[in-house]
Amino acid sequence: MRTVLFKIAAIALPLVLLAAAEGIVRIFEHEPFLIAVPGELEYQTVNPAYAGRYFRGFMPQAAFNPFLRQKPDEVFRIIALGGSSTAGYPYSFNSGFPERVAAGLRAIYPTRKVEVINLGMTALSSHVIRDFVPHVLRMKPDAVLIYAGHNEYYGAYGAGGVNRSRVLTRTVFWFKRSVLFRKLERLIAPPVQSNRTMMAQSTTDVSIAFGGPVYQAGVQNFETNLTAILGRFEKAGIPTYIGTLVSNLQSQPPLGVDSVATAEWVSAQRHWTAGDTAAAMASFVQAKEHDPIRFRAPEAMNQILFRLSERHAAILVELEPQFGPDVRDSLFTDHLHPTGLGYDRMARVFVSAIVENPSNIAPDLGAPDPAPLDAGHARLLIARLRLGFPFTIGLSEAEELGRFGKTLQVHRESGRSADSLAALAIAGQLPIYEALLKAKDHDLAAQDTAQALAHMRSLLHWQPFNENLHREAAELASYQSSNLAGEVMQLVVAREPSETYLNTLAALRIRQGALESARSLLQSIEASHPESAVMLFNMARYLVQVGDTLNAEVYFRRYQQVVRRDPRR
Repeated sequence: MRTVLFKIAAIALPLVLLAAAEGIVRIFEHEPFLIAVPGELEYQTVNPAYAGRYFRGFMPQAAFNPFLRQKPDEVFRIIALGGSSTAGYPYSFNSGFPERVAAGLRAIYPTRKVEVINLGMTALSSHVIRDFVPHVLRMKPDAVLIYAGHNEYYGAYGAGGVNRSRVLTRTVFWFKRSVLFRKLERLIAPPVQSNRTMMAQSTTDVSIAFGGPVYQAGVQNFETNLTAILGRFEKAGIPTYIGTLVSNLQSQPPLGVDSVATAEWVSAQRHWTAGDTAAAMASFVQAKEHDPIRFRAPEAMNQILFRLSERHAAILVELEPQFGPDVRDSLFTDHLHPTGLGYDRMARVFVSAIVENPSNIAPDLGAPDPAPLDAGHARLLIARLRLGFPFTIGLSEAEELGRFGKTLQVHRESGRSADSLAALAIAGQLPIYEALLKAKDHDLAAQDTAQALAHMRSLLHWQPFNENLHREAAELASYQSSNLAGEVMQLVVAREPSETYLNTLAALRIRQGALESARSLLQSIEASHPESAVMLFNMARYLVQVGDTLNAEVYFRRYQQVVRRDPRR
């Protein structure tokens, strides 16, 4: 008996010591998925350091989307999952399709609080997205948007890497929950710092043949992981919207060397020149399918999306028709990532799927163009991308950096404030939000109110609790009738739904002719501030525009009575 107890103790003691050590280390060093927003006790956001456990020498950026710790019933919370296209690359998160979805829903339901939490990050494979699911469930979303499948080969733990075993990957992820394990991992295999692009670091010239074992491993990983992801959301009763995958077919030659891919590309060009777009598109697809450098998802991934959406009651959002043969480069910045207009088109299809009654969809109130600084920042990121593998072959890291340094210098000396500030931000000499602030101030000094408002929209995402910025943005938007002004006011109202800001937005919607939105706003104000002089005046204006002159007169008389009692109102 003593021998048995001794053996049990011998086995248990190391485990107890490890557990104790883990507990002690967690007190001083722990990477929770969510962290508090400094100065805003009611809010939390995603920990930007959390995703570092899945990478070596690279830290993908996480969107700054503060959301309420305690979710009220009236809040509509959306969580977006995916890779760099979900993150909004090459733009900041505020220009990606999840934020465009939020902007569209706010335009349709102007008095409802919409929260978007964008968990899209560069190079996330379905393995990592699956690992996020328990965190997502605890965040209690009302809807989940998924746009994923491009990173199954070169993303984190992709099939093109060393480890291709799903079982081993899931086991490693389980161990990564331990702080001690992650410390040991970094000690054994320390991060390798590199200034090469993420694409160059991911591939190291890994060619993956169409239909080969690595190709099949990527497809199988995606199907297995997506099955688990959709199954969890289905069981929890969370509506899930999955977008079909798009990529640049017409303007991106094969990235790798393959005789079939090259022949199909040449054939596609010939058909396109002859005006046979159907044959051209079929060959473009085949050129992409046989491209051995697999940054663009194969068609097999879309077939999986179609199949699993039916099996798990997910809503399939078909995006390919928005990227047809008539648009060419206008919707893509590179081989894969959409432009601002492309992201807006994606968002419109998601919004149409989310809105229960299509007749409720508001007139086009979107403003998809990124701010000038955001656009300049994106152009520089793409320029850096194209200097590395697989777009440019044979350059050393020093040569890549040298060429990019010359590009940055051209932007600094361009004489255009937005481009100069974008270059400083890319070089790490100025935080992006400070660059946006300087760009906004420069625009105001130059009396370019449209550009100033565009930079304010971006700033409102980076500094959502800045009340001074709210006042400044509302003041500028109150004199305009553009869709951009409407988006800015919706962002201000989302954080600070005061009577003043709601009235400003209602007046703007009346000027735009978005009368259903104006009506909803005015009724909301009247319910809480029935003696608001501005609301009464705007209600009279609204009723005149819809042809109800009798009630318009009633509201105008009420307005006059309020003003006579208290002229300050």
